[in-house]
Amino acid sequence: MKINVPTSWDAVTLRKYQAITALFKDATIKGEGLEGDAKELHDYHTECALISTITDIDMDDVLSLHRGAHNAIMNELGFLSSPIVGKLNTRYKINGNRYYFENNAKKINGGQWITIMHFLKDEKKVDDNLHNLLACFTNRRKWYQRKGKYEGKIHDEIAKELLDLPITSVKPLTDFFLKDWLKSVKNMAVYLEIKGNQLKRQAERQLARSTRPTDGSTQ
Repeated sequence: MKINVPTSWDAVTLRKYQAITALFKDATIKGEGLEGDAKELHDYHTECALISTITDIDMDDVLSLHRGAHNAIMNELGFLSSPIVGKLNTRYKINGNRYYFENNAKKINGGQWITIMHFLKDEKKVDDNLHNLLACFTNRRKWYQRKGKYEGKIHDEIAKELLDLPITSVKPLTDFFLKDWLKSVKNMAVYLEIKGNQLKRQAERQLARSTRPTDGSTQ
């Protein structure tokens, strides 16, 4: 049986990345408190599940591998413990469709902003929602368009297509945009604080004027 094993993050799609992270989260929870033979068996089963997930080989076939073949595959998958490194690119072609990825948080509209907030509200599910986050600042464009336009009505359709992007393309995009987005949020918070203090001072002055005693009238 020939097994095609990826040897770098470049060969791992966003879909596979999410499946791998979900697998390890589940394995960590189930392995808590285990010791000795139970821990070793749990770890071996997790490795088999990882091989099955990343190669699309049936779990029963993976379990039938002798330990030498199993260990050889796990050695090839050693890159999974290394950081994901990729080059930032704002234009891609996926399944025949052309896409532009907006990397300036100041250029997204209110609907996109709300959707991003929705997918960021649960910190533990950010990896699970990377395709949805990416779709929030992705424009499908015609061949003659430079950037295209964001369309919320096809958000889900685009998000599903983005699952086929290599994770080395996804990570630089999401990391770069979210850093810029966070900076915008902080700037907005500072602006709102300044504006709030101005309004507070205006309200205090207005209140002082309205409560000041005047000749021939009551407060």
